[in-house]
Amino acid sequence: MAERKIVGVDFSGAQSDNKTWITVGFLDTEGSFDSEKGSLLLLSCKSVPRADLTEQLKELPSDAVAALDFPFSVPIAFSTFLGRPDSEMPDMWQAATAMGWEKFIAQRDKFVKSENGELLRAGDLHVPGCYSCLHNANPNMVPMTFHGMKMLNTLWEHTNCQVPPLKIPDRKGTVLLEVMPGAALKAFRLPDKGYKGGQKAFEKRRKILKELPKNSNVNVVNLRDFSDEAMFSDDALDSMVAAVAAAKWAMDESAFKRPADTITVEESCLDTQRLQRISPGIKGMKQLDAAKREGWIYVPKILNE
Repeated sequence: MAERKIVGVDFSGAQSDNKTWITVGFLDTEGSFDSEKGSLLLLSCKSVPRADLTEQLKELPSDAVAALDFPFSVPIAFSTFLGRPDSEMPDMWQAATAMGWEKFIAQRDKFVKSENGELLRAGDLHVPGCYSCLHNANPNMVPMTFHGMKMLNTLWEHTNCQVPPLKIPDRKGTVLLEVMPGAALKAFRLPDKGYKGGQKAFEKRRKILKELPKNSNVNVVNLRDFSDEAMFSDDALDSMVAAVAAAKWAMDESAFKRPADTITVEESCLDTQRLQRISPGIKGMKQLDAAKREGWIYVPKILNE
């Protein structure tokens, strides 16, 4: 039986450090689980502290795929403000780790109070409604961004992980993928709003659980076994959706919207208001070049689009 380890993470930067959820499973690449190639068997779904998550990701086999729900880096204007004008993602992970949380949040506050504001990344433009990774209200994205980058720095230094869209030939380990469960749900034509709270939240979660395997084209053979976790916690459900996205990547990377090296940032977005919220001077930069510095949310292509 050919299997690939699959991980989905709904990451939290909360001070309480008890809201990060991880879903782990195996992707059957030969059709041994359920006579269907590409079946995903879930093994666990649980809440873990960030330190435990880091250790689990460090121990993943080289062919594993982990989809992580947090911003992988910051807008180019902010990295320039921090004295890293030409930094790709690993440089910013190192810089954030070195400065620590107190200095990072202080610099964020100073930057946002300037004329720049809470900027979007170029890779956020293809995800409608996406918040800036520098947003410091509900949802508070800043601690998630900082702690996520700090974890990525540890993984980059101590493992042979790969982080798309970076392409480094001697890195052939676990793929770490930036995802957004809500955007994946929208691509799967499933409820992407209102499932976290509100009068119809449980009804929408039930619909997601029922239709996720069919709509994603990932045959999750035992999703029903984890319905209690998903109905109890939307964070748990998001980690399951992230795991499905990771499995989909393992099956076919071309099934995702990827940054292009043939078009510029502004050519990729028709929303002039959102374009005004990206880093000044980024216009004219190739989409792929921006993504290597700021990160990229990997969203599945809408089926039959």
